[in-house]
Amino acid sequence: MQFESHNPYTETVLSSYPFEDSKSIIQKLERAQDAFYTWKKSSFEARATLFLRLKDLLEQHAERLGKLAAEEMGKLATHASAEVLKSASLCSYYAASAQQSLAPSIEKADDQIEVQISFEPLGVILGIFPWNFPYWQILRSALPTVMSGNVMLVKPAPNVPRCSLALQELIEEAGFPKGVIQTVFASNEQVGELLKNTNIKAVSLTGSERAGSMVAAMAASQIKPSVLELGGSDPLIILDDAPLEEIIDQVVFSRFQNNGQSCVAAKRFLVQTELKEKFEKILIEKVSALKLGNPLEKGIDIGPLARKDLKELLAMQVEKSIAAGASILFQQNQIPAKGWFFPPTVLINVPKESVAYEEELFGPVVSVFYFKNDEEAISIANDTRFGLGASIYGKNLKRAEAMAAEIESGMVYINTIVKSDVRYPFGGIKASGYGRELGPQGLKAFTQTKTIWIKQ
Repeated sequence: MQFESHNPYTETVLSSYPFEDSKSIIQKLERAQDAFYTWKKSSFEARATLFLRLKDLLEQHAERLGKLAAEEMGKLATHASAEVLKSASLCSYYAASAQQSLAPSIEKADDQIEVQISFEPLGVILGIFPWNFPYWQILRSALPTVMSGNVMLVKPAPNVPRCSLALQELIEEAGFPKGVIQTVFASNEQVGELLKNTNIKAVSLTGSERAGSMVAAMAASQIKPSVLELGGSDPLIILDDAPLEEIIDQVVFSRFQNNGQSCVAAKRFLVQTELKEKFEKILIEKVSALKLGNPLEKGIDIGPLARKDLKELLAMQVEKSIAAGASILFQQNQIPAKGWFFPPTVLINVPKESVAYEEELFGPVVSVFYFKNDEEAISIANDTRFGLGASIYGKNLKRAEAMAAEIESGMVYINTIVKSDVRYPFGGIKASGYGRELGPQGLKAFTQTKTIWIKQ
């Protein structure tokens, strides 16, 4: 077994890297522990200087890194470059806001007692990351974690090693001390051993429900905190007063962005029955116009799925859903002859207890449901074990806000698609995970709150 880079468009192997041996991984862990003792004492000004250097480097290399992601996991190069630039915004935000967000507070308990509340770093944090956003996913966790005084071992996904190494090179070029952020090519078994090591103080994982469950259990057995950002089956609700023609482009984008491989993509469209005929007509028009092809070329809307096994899994999920009673409203019948492409597909009449109803479909497939009233929409939206994000479209904001309050989800967006923003907390509930990244909450995710009482 090894980290292996494939081009999902050409189906060729680009490069491969063996798992690091246990000795090398322990050496990196020891280096991280040594770095922590110095790093936690560094000033916010010193950390901000490094963050801003990294920002400049990310902006300078955005096009190159975007091309690399397109080659390695099939993301459109233009979208991948935008991901790099968004990652650069992380650097700016935390460089400017971290000191204030983590500032200790001082309060008077009474006339004689003063209480100081501060936030202290934990130590070495293990980060386990996916492939679908190979730069953003790592940095949105690593940067607030190290800005708060921790250090991190980064375990990337095995199919994007070149993206991971390119990012590590920029981190080192920015001048971060050795050991503050390190990439480790570890196997699942080695990750388990790391979690047992007393020098690992916490773990952050973005990935599948299954992986999150296993890692959380191992962390809990060691009494170590964890943050999990897992899968989603996000509902996108379209109310009868929504302006369909105005919103249809972002509605389609919300599902088919990143080739349909996004945790916060709208997996389920919930449409009020009055709009059924009109909605299906314009949805088919838009989906049929999506252009599949080489993610490095301009004018392409959808590239291949990241791995062959992912394509096979999605095909099996759709087949099982149809066998259970679901129908295909539309499916593109012309896709490139080579590459791990899956045709953009719209499912309707999806029954309960079918795969498409119960599981996350990670690719360009959307399930459409119809509802008669707001109560039914909320019921359908909540009838899932996931709870990452949701979106509601409608002109009556009071109505939409009332529905948002009833939806079981970590995030609800009204009249816009679900997306992450560096300034605000990001994360889910139920089987979509727990804990929050980004915003001030992301800075405090791996800190311990210390209270000091002082009697005058």
